[in-house]
Amino acid sequence: MPPIRALITAILSGFSVTAAACSQSPLDAQIEARIDETLADGIAGAVVLVEAGGEQHVYARGLADRVQGTPMPQDALLRLASVGKLYTATVIHRLALDGQIDLDRTAADYVAPERIAGIANADTASLRELLNHSAGVPDYYDEAWEAQVGTTPRNTPQITLDHIRGRSADYAPGEGYGYSNSHYQLLGLVAEAVTGEPLGTLMARVIFAPLDLQATGFNIEDDPRNTIHGYGRLGDDTVDTFALRDNNGADGGVMASATDTARFLNALFASDGGLSDIGTAMLSDRLDRGHGRYRALGPLYVEHESGLSLATHSGFIDGYVTTAVRVLSPDVTIIVHLNGSQPQLAGSLARDLLFILAAPQD
Repeated sequence: MPPIRALITAILSGFSVTAAACSQSPLDAQIEARIDETLADGIAGAVVLVEAGGEQHVYARGLADRVQGTPMPQDALLRLASVGKLYTATVIHRLALDGQIDLDRTAADYVAPERIAGIANADTASLRELLNHSAGVPDYYDEAWEAQVGTTPRNTPQITLDHIRGRSADYAPGEGYGYSNSHYQLLGLVAEAVTGEPLGTLMARVIFAPLDLQATGFNIEDDPRNTIHGYGRLGDDTVDTFALRDNNGADGGVMASATDTARFLNALFASDGGLSDIGTAMLSDRLDRGHGRYRALGPLYVEHESGLSLATHSGFIDGYVTTAVRVLSPDVTIIVHLNGSQPQLAGSLARDLLFILAAPQD
């Protein structure tokens, strides 16, 4: 197979015909067939965005609500879960670039002592280590936490940090790696302490308003565009999780349409994007995870053996999983959102869509 980079570059000029101008082109059919393969594995529905060469197509397949038989809409708000960490990281990098914070200082340098008392490594781990998950702060989102998720939002700094207050560190800062939602709860506290503004207000000022993201919000409670029912909880894939309020907080509180999510990623990682200075800062420091994978200061950065480089982040809460991918060059964006509890399916679908785009088109 020729290199993916060369193949994608070769088809970009024709993408507007294959994916945008024709309602059912061969490429459309191939993409939809691959999405349907995922749904056949027990997923109710999917929203998938594919963008290349400046042309964008959103595919909505399956059901948003099994009981009502409601088809999946293209423009619904997606519960992005941990993809929301990229939005918190964006606020932190803006504050750092503006000289308001120093990534090599600790949360304790900015946050009132009583807020983080008893939180392991909060006074020794740098903000940089919080961003790339090398800080060693225990993850509040354990089995006990998940079992308590209900219809009242609980992902506040006070409640989440209380859950781990007094626990030992997982490791000394900078001497290990462990994905921890607590890291981003601490970063949210830092942003609010430095500015005196709520994190949602900061996101609106730094991200939503400048990018004109009309279908994006933080800690959304009620919105008529929030229509996708999720399925799967605690091992039972039939449980409807729509009423659960787990998509909130600095570690995963953003909801957005697929098109808004793509616009955000493009702003960060396109060379001429409106937030490209922040995207560059995110990728400026990379923790080597092996096999061409690096944890950058926000996203996962991947150097594929084909020569492609990409920034990506995934998110998973009960009933909802999202994978967001931005190829750095050429410009390709893929958003996959499934209303099921099988995160591996979203990752494999995003990967396969990249290969479908790379395959020669007749």
